[in-house]
Amino acid sequence: MTTNAPFQLMLWGPARLEHQGREVKLQRKGLAILYYLALEGPTRREVLADLLWGHSAASQNLRVELYRLSQVLSPLGFTAFAPGEDPLRLPSLVFLDRTPGPGLPLEGLEEVSTEFRAWLEGQRSQLVANTSGTWGRERLVHEIANQIRLPYALILMGRPGSGRTNFAQSLAKTLGLPFLEGLRGNGKAVHYLRQPYPEGALERILADREGLWVVECSAYGEDPRLILELRSGYPPERMRFIHLPPLSWSEARAKPLAPMTFSEAARVYLASGGNPGHLRELLALSPMEGEMTGTLPLPQRVRAMLQLEARMLSLEARLAIERLSIHPGPLSEGLLRALEASPYLDELERRGWLIYDGHWRFSDESSRRVFYQSLQPGRRQQYHRQAALQFALEGQRVAEAYHRLLAGDTADWGTFLKHLEGWSRAALEAWLGMPGQTVSAASRKPMVPGGELAMLEESRFGSGFQAEGRRLVWVRQPTQASPSGVEWILPEESCLVHLHGQVHLENPLGIGVSGEAAPLVIEIHNHRRIQVFLLSGVSPGWLDEYTLLLPLAEQLDYWFWMPAEARMRLSSRAESAILDLEVSAHRVLQGTPGEGRPAVEAFVLGTAKVLR
Repeated sequence: MTTNAPFQLMLWGPARLEHQGREVKLQRKGLAILYYLALEGPTRREVLADLLWGHSAASQNLRVELYRLSQVLSPLGFTAFAPGEDPLRLPSLVFLDRTPGPGLPLEGLEEVSTEFRAWLEGQRSQLVANTSGTWGRERLVHEIANQIRLPYALILMGRPGSGRTNFAQSLAKTLGLPFLEGLRGNGKAVHYLRQPYPEGALERILADREGLWVVECSAYGEDPRLILELRSGYPPERMRFIHLPPLSWSEARAKPLAPMTFSEAARVYLASGGNPGHLRELLALSPMEGEMTGTLPLPQRVRAMLQLEARMLSLEARLAIERLSIHPGPLSEGLLRALEASPYLDELERRGWLIYDGHWRFSDESSRRVFYQSLQPGRRQQYHRQAALQFALEGQRVAEAYHRLLAGDTADWGTFLKHLEGWSRAALEAWLGMPGQTVSAASRKPMVPGGELAMLEESRFGSGFQAEGRRLVWVRQPTQASPSGVEWILPEESCLVHLHGQVHLENPLGIGVSGEAAPLVIEIHNHRRIQVFLLSGVSPGWLDEYTLLLPLAEQLDYWFWMPAEARMRLSSRAESAILDLEVSAHRVLQGTPGEGRPAVEAFVLGTAKVLR
């Protein structure tokens, strides 16, 4: 893939910044800053300082590192990170090249800092698991196997039911080594330790010169003593921390969810978050024949495993996380106070239940769902009413309506609709079964598609999105507040773009709790900006001169006529959805459609006269 950006960060293989194809020599921490901003987005200075240094002089060190970056890159036309800029943003001149290649992502940055290494391993696990064209965990197993030089220690972190033992067994099979649990056996083998760790484990690991030690560790709670001792006493070049990712959607769809319809499989995947143990329990509870209808059950084994982990919290913090579970998505400061959770944020963050990245949120959406489903109906109703009152005070009308609905209270939808306009009002009206307000019906024009044309991918953005050639997959959860998707430069001639595939949408109220969760949006930037919102239940029509509304069905199939050399952006802000689509561009053939020249009905985008 090519790009016009003068600076390129190479995601796979050795970490490096290239300028017009040549590597720019940077300090490792300078590179780490650029990669973190590229993958995480705008970040406050204090977050970066703690991540990279974590001591009293961290802020000063960050200023020095930003100055060094400026000194090296200014002669090349790179100007960024102005004094006082906060949060820091990746400059527009820098492009993150995600093209998969040999090796692991961001190689060479493992020793930047302990905290950065933990973040790096999490990113690697996700990137390797979701890399297109390969089975997620299979690829991760092979990548790790290729990196290991015995003796070696692998800290394998994961949530309950994440399949850590199976992963370690697959690694042993790939390496051709016996798999041994506990301290038994010697020589070249994969030794697997689970909690509680046996006495004498540290001494055996430090003394071993031939084996691979895989130490299981929970993603929740603070690091056990054995992990801390390994961090301080084991050679860092012979040790890795892996945060075992969930099964990717493609991986789950190909194996455990293969017998199901798309909609059934998507429901089960979203409920489990791709956690293999949760998936297995849900499938065991599903009927042998027919669709899974109604609310998916909460497997008691999954509930017990999570509650056992939560017992490591104080009683007050455990009750706070239960109260917070009634709200999907970011947790406002007001809501944290209303649900009496503010005093326990430090404990919940330190032990891995909550994350702060500009907003507080659950670290794992499927765990939030388990807590929520475990609540007694009376307590659940009470917490929803408290949340509704808080959001009413904050003027967040959609969130208020959501919690009133789940509390079983009457909602004045007319009042709520008055606070909405544009596509969000149309989507909520459709969800309520009210007539739409589009200006006119959207007309289509018969056109004949020819050979396929190339689209230049300009950028990808946001989390929960993967692309492989024509195929685009979004797995959206409430924890993802920002949009995700892809942007292309269309061909030099006008063309037909074909968008088709399957969609499963669980957006609350049709617009999400935020009121901004548009399931799928097409934006065309030429001489003007045209937007197409694909929404559940709406009638096709123009909302205004530049905004087209189209129904979003489970089976999606649309053709669009696009102007030449336009930019096309395809994005989703859905709060709970799986979109598995294909997109392609085709030449427009001239002449009259006939039997040998089948036509398609295409929506015309990009010229003002067709909008009236």
